[in-house]
Amino acid sequence: MKNNPAKALVTKSNDLVEARYHFSIWETRVFTKLVSLIQPGDEDFKKYKLQIRDLVSFFGVNDNDAYVKIKAVPDNLLKKVVTIPYTENGEERFLKTGLIAQASIPKKKEGYIELSFHPDLKPYLLQLKRTFLSYDIRNVLKISSVYSIRIYELLKQYEKIGYREFDIDTLKVILGVSDKYKLYGHFKSRIILKAQEDLKLHTDICFSFTEIKSGRKVIAILFEISSNPNIQITETATETEADNLLKSEIEEILLAWNVTKTSVKKYLESYSLVYLQERVQYVINQQELKAKKKEKIENLAAYFNFVVHKQDLVDYVEEEKKMQQERSKNAKELAAQKKELKAEIVQLKRALEKEEQLYIKTLFEENPNLKVDALQQARTNSPLFYADNSKSNEDYFDKNPLFRAAVFAIIKKQYKKEFTKIRKDFLSQIKLLEQQLRLL
Repeated sequence: MKNNPAKALVTKSNDLVEARYHFSIWETRVFTKLVSLIQPGDEDFKKYKLQIRDLVSFFGVNDNDAYVKIKAVPDNLLKKVVTIPYTENGEERFLKTGLIAQASIPKKKEGYIELSFHPDLKPYLLQLKRTFLSYDIRNVLKISSVYSIRIYELLKQYEKIGYREFDIDTLKVILGVSDKYKLYGHFKSRIILKAQEDLKLHTDICFSFTEIKSGRKVIAILFEISSNPNIQITETATETEADNLLKSEIEEILLAWNVTKTSVKKYLESYSLVYLQERVQYVINQQELKAKKKEKIENLAAYFNFVVHKQDLVDYVEEEKKMQQERSKNAKELAAQKKELKAEIVQLKRALEKEEQLYIKTLFEENPNLKVDALQQARTNSPLFYADNSKSNEDYFDKNPLFRAAVFAIIKKQYKKEFTKIRKDFLSQIKLLEQQLRLL
């Protein structure tokens, strides 16, 4: 690992992103790094080695206690239980599972830690086909707040939509701080504003937010997400470094197939790395196909020697993978288009509702008696719901959303022509978007 690390993707299912857990910063860093080591084609978990010295360098940390903290991570992760929401037969449920199945740590200060994921996490980290998040790990390298990293992931999911709304209690549960920050002001300053600063300084997205209130109480936050023009995550690995890694990988595989060192050297001198990589993958694919038939390639060295000299090689396995990727890409693009259209419709409906409420507010300011009459009429129409004599009509209007809705309905009925005019432009846009959505 280098101080300027190359791109590495962190990919996990949306359910795991939204799971309930709480990590320390080094637990977050180690777990995130582990996830980035999973390859798209992996069908099972492996044991992943992480050099402690490399981790400190990778995250650019200048902390004398970092080695001690990293050595403590495996023990801590083994004790962690993550709560993952999911739906089964229409019923909302929670899976409670561990994160790490086993771990190995060095006796001395330095060395490496070795970890393997809990098998229950396979559906959330392996062979992901839909509803998953993928981002460049370099976005979170310099962030020291676990909450900022979690908020980055939660908002990155909705980057294409452009906004995401959380009620405060749900967000606290996801972040693992339900028992902290009882005052919204503390939660806002220590988590939300801190995350806003961290994302703007270090990641490829940033956000603004609107507080949604019930009376004076903030009950939800609407995050507005945008790309961050101040941050450009660029490749830092040189071609030489990338070639060296590929060369080492090819050598390791060929030697494992009992290809002699002399032959390996000859292949590397005679063919490009990309050419050899394609032939190695071809042999691996053929192994898998034969294994399904309970057959095997007896002499892998000889078979590779035959394949490497075949110029017009067609790997039908890889061709099928490319076709599947193209189909998957098209499906993702279609889903993204639908998501964007739905988001636009929601925004227009909210804008319409806001416009109507502003007009009602203006009417009330111009004619206070209109408001008094409408409040009394709404209360008279539903005496069973609003029978608490200790509360005035204004109390109900300020604190009861159902009562407010009843009042607004009365005003809209009285000023039907004016509200029809307000709705005209909005509804035509909404109708057009709904037609586009149906055609997709």
